Parts: sequence; structure tokens; C-alpha cells
Amino acid sequence: GFSERRYWYTSGEAGYSSGRFAFNNQWMRQADNTTTASNHGLEWAAFMMGLPSTITIDTNDSGYWSTRFRSLYVQDDWRLTGRLRLSAGLRYEREGGITERFNRGIGGGFLYDAKLPFSDAAAAAYAAAPIPELPAAQFRALGGVEYLGTRKNTYTDGTHKLLPRIGAVYQINSKTVVRSGYGWYYDTFNANNTTASQFGFSQPTNTVISSDLGASFCCGVGAASGLSETRNPMADPFPVRADGTRFDAPYGNRLGLSAMAGRGLTFDPREFSPGFQQRWRIGIQRELTPNTVIEASYNGAWSRIPVSQRVDFLPRQYWATGSVRNNALDNDLNSNVANPFFIGNLSAVRASDPLLYQYLNTQSFFTSRTIRKNALLRGYPHMTSLSGLRPGVSFSEARGAVEYHDLQVQFERRFARGLQTAVLYTRAAAHEQDFYYEEFDAAPSWRPADQVRPHRLVWSAIWEAPFGKGKRWVSSGPLRHVAGGWQLSWIYVYQNGTPLNFGNRFFYGELEKLGELFNHSGVNSRDLHLWFDPSIRYTGAGAVPPDFQGFEGRAAAQPGVYHVRMFPTRTDALRADGIRNWDVKILRRFHITESLRASVSADLLNATNHTNFGAPNTDPTSTNFGRVSVQNGQSRFIQLNLRLEF
Repeated sequence: GFSERRYWYTSGEAGYSSGRFAFNNQWMRQADNTTTASNHGLEWAAFMMGLPSTITIDTNDSGYWSTRFRSLYVQDDWRLTGRLRLSAGLRYEREGGITERFNRGIGGGFLYDAKLPFSDAAAAAYAAAPIPELPAAQFRALGGVEYLGTRKNTYTDGTHKLLPRIGAVYQINSKTVVRSGYGWYYDTFNANNTTASQFGFSQPTNTVISSDLGASFCCGVGAASGLSETRNPMADPFPVRADGTRFDAPYGNRLGLSAMAGRGLTFDPREFSPGFQQRWRIGIQRELTPNTVIEASYNGAWSRIPVSQRVDFLPRQYWATGSVRNNALDNDLNSNVANPFFIGNLSAVRASDPLLYQYLNTQSFFTSRTIRKNALLRGYPHMTSLSGLRPGVSFSEARGAVEYHDLQVQFERRFARGLQTAVLYTRAAAHEQDFYYEEFDAAPSWRPADQVRPHRLVWSAIWEAPFGKGKRWVSSGPLRHVAGGWQLSWIYVYQNGTPLNFGNRFFYGELEKLGELFNHSGVNSRDLHLWFDPSIRYTGAGAVPPDFQGFEGRAAAQPGVYHVRMFPTRTDALRADGIRNWDVKILRRFHITESLRASVSADLLNATNHTNFGAPNTDPTSTNFGRVSVQNGQSRFIQLNLRLEF
């Protein structure tokens, strides 16, 4: 077989294309520092006076995205013997990169060594006032983005995928069958789920209403004493400026490599490929009676998933270690130093690229005279944050993974003699490599998966009462109209909860004994809302006693911002409350006439009104540490339904 597809997606909203005018108490309160004034009444007064607090209008562009897709596959089945059957196939998929019809967007990837118009000026400014930790010769302000159409028209390079599959069925005897299979499956990366940033193609125009706290106003008004019905900011909210324009025009792609300078960026690398999964299964099914069957199976999966890297990570040597907070290090890294990117240092850009200079002069990153020290110690200091793929690292090396295994046992009774039921039990285990334990780590870290529950039991059934026409009892006579047509069905679900999540905390003791310290059974039996022992935190004065086991509970003594992680992000030692739920349906069918039938039913969702709790508070500095204060899911719902068939 062969398949050819096109994905199309349109994006973009007009925004406030007719202008947006907001009114509050800014100009109506008694003084500019009055904090007790309510908006009620005063915002209406501002409206009546024609004095908005903000005036803005949008000039937004749109996007027309598309992705090419084609596939080719071959598959066949072979009956090798009377008991053995084999199936095999191979599928090839080509998913082209995402395009925009007029190249209105920033392409994927990042040009790590691209020299920007302000790179030399910033380097010279830094050399004039370097910090001790970074010699001037090591300061680099390189790296930028590339708009679509500059060299390539696609957001990423697209993918070529091979998806093999194989399966086998073997009949041991007339009542027992073994089935197995293995296959590859890929996610998609197309215009319907991803589009590039269109930064630069939309631009708001904001009018500065007053620059002197309301002593005078914009838009031709002048002094506040000149306000009138015909002379107020609403009469000409976007006045003609010195350059003859009223509105700020979008930059389009004219900012070039410097478009995202002074901003944060998370990019997809050019060689990006969506996640893929290998799945395998082997199961045995046994017929017990003509209407009942039992099946046991082992199921497994191995996935490779994209995980974004922190590209501008703070190197390892600058982070605090140990079990004591290092305030001096935090204060030093957060201290303000001279900003080499200050617009006053970039006068050369005004002559070489006036448009870029005008843009930089509107960005707080470039208009600030100071910058945090830690920002200069990171790679690509001209970005406020940068994530994606580090230079010199291949995309395949940076991917994370998910490992999954389960054992399933299912008993099923087909509908016979008024009863159908199925019971499924799953014992599962999974770990995922989907985050960076430290931002400077070379590879993602493993932790327990939060979407997989170790134990899950589901029991469903439909039972028809054996009364009425065609049934075993009361099949005739007036009573059959009352006793017949009743049906009862239910679904029971039990499963474990999620592993607990923790912030970066100091923990004193052995992690292997964490389950004992939680003492869930002991404290929960005395207090339903207490999930684990809150006394396993130290809140006293002075040093932590040598024999104490538990968490640091003092807010001022927690790990600082630049302290390596001291406690896992997720622990399997104790899980949140799971789900125990009965959904019940009671239904009655009856004939009104020969051609008109009706059914009346009642749905009891969470029929026992059982409360499933949310996760407990895991912040040792909180007064609710160890307690559950939220509910997971709803209480009992009762729905009444009427259905007519004719």
C-alpha cells in the first residue's frame, strides 16, 4: 500500500485590531500613592472623563502551515502449519519538515557560533569591567536564530522512519492458544501539533498616556487642566508621531540573527525526531467453558522520547554542595554587575543597523545598566534562557527513554443466561528518563513513572434479571410487565496512586528507610487526612541533632537556588491515595406499543460516595506537611435518563 497526505493548519488572531482601552482608578484616586481606592465607581469616572489607563492596538500577521507526509508498506500472513500462523510487515514513513507559505516564522535549531551585530561591542564593554570568575578572553556573545527562507524553508529537516512488525499465533490444542507480537511505533511531528515562532511578524502599538503621573496627558491634551469633552486621549488615541507614523510596524524577519536576543528560547533542533516506541507481547488464552475464557500475558515497551536540554546551564563548579544552605554563594551569583549589553555600549549598532538598535532600545535586557552575575557565567549570556540541544551533541544522544513492563490476567464471561462479566488485573512497573536531575548534567535522569500504577483491578458486569417475557421466571401473566425488563450493570476500579513529588530538600538519614519514617499506616489510621508522619522534619534552633532522621523543616535553612539537588524529585517509598470507585447503572426496558419502546435508567457514578484523596503536602516548611487537603475526583453523582425507541 501507499499513502500520500498533506497536513494544513492556519494560525494567527487579529488581536485588538480595533484598539483596546482599559479604565481603572489610576487617574481618579486622590494621589498616585493612594492604595485604598477601589476601582468601583472610579473606573466609570475615568471612562466618562476619557482617561484610559492603557491604550493599545495590534497589528498581527497570520500563518499558513503545512507538512508533507507519505508512506509505503508491505505486509503478509503465512499459515505455516495447521497450528501456527505468522504475520510480518514493514512500513516506511517520510514526514517532511513543517513549512509556512510565506516563510513567516523562525526556523528550528540555533546557530551557536553566529556573530551578532552587537557581539564585538558587548565583548569590548565586558573587557572594561570583567568579573573575576570569567576572563575577558573567555566571554562570548555569539549565537542566534535563523528565519525560514534564509537558507531553509522547513522548520526541521523532517524524518525517515522504518516500522517493522511481526506476530505469531500457535494453537496448543482446541482450547488453548498462544499469541505474541513485536512492533515499532512513531509519534508524529506535523503542522497540526507544532508551528514555529512568528516573533517579529506581529507588533502592538502602545500609547504612553502620561509620563508625569497625570499632570499632563498625551494625544494633544497637554496639561490636565485642558481636559474637556472634545479634548481627551480618546479623541486621538494614536496621534501622529515625529516620524510621521501612528502605529508600530511589525519587524518581520528584518531582525535576523538577533531576533531572540535578550529573550528566552526553547528550540527544536534541525534533526528533531518525535518519540518512538518498541512494543512486545506474549500471552496465553485458555477456554474454560463454552462461555468463559481466561488469559494471561506479559507486555513490555521501550520508548525513546525527546527531552529538551538546558543549553545555557550554569557550570557545575558554581553550585553549592553539602547539607547546609550556602547564602553567600546565592547572594554572590545573584549580585548585580555591569551589563555589557547595555544599550549605551552599543552605539556602533545605531550606525550599522538602525532598525535593530531601535528594537534593542525597547528591551529591558538592553536598557538595564546591570545584570545578574550568574547570567554572565552561563553560555550565551545575551539570552535570558536557552533550551534545546547543546552544541556538539547529537539529537539521538540527548533523548530520554521510558521502560515499561506489566503482567495482565483477564477473566471474561461472554453474555449468556443474562450475565456478562470481565475481571482484569494488571501488575505494572515503569521508569522514565524525562528530566535533568541537574541542569548541567550531560544526560537525562531516571525516576519512577507517574502515569503507571503498580496495581490496577477492573471488574465490569451486566446482569439481566431472569423475569419477564422470554426469561426463566414470570414469563407470562400481568406480573411480567412489572418484573420484566430490569438490568443491573457496574464497573469497579481499584488502582494505586502516583508517587510523591518533592522539591529540593535537605534530608538527614537513609533513603532506604524513608518508607518506615513516613509511617503511613500508623498515622493515617488515627487521622484520615494525615498521610504521613509530619514530625519527620526538624524545626528547632541550631544545628540538626546527629541522630535525627527526616527533613529540614526551617524555611531559611532550605537549599538555595544554586544548590545541587539533595533529594529525589519523585519517590516510590509512598504513593498518594489511589482510586476505589463503583459506578452502577439500574435500567428498566418496557414496551409502550408494538413499535414504541422506552428505557428508564439511573446512573450512580461513585455509587458508594467514596472519597478519593489527592496527594499530600510534601513541603516540610508548610504547616500542612504530611496532610491531605484536596479531593481527587468527584463525590456521588446521580443521573436519570429516559430513552425512547420507535
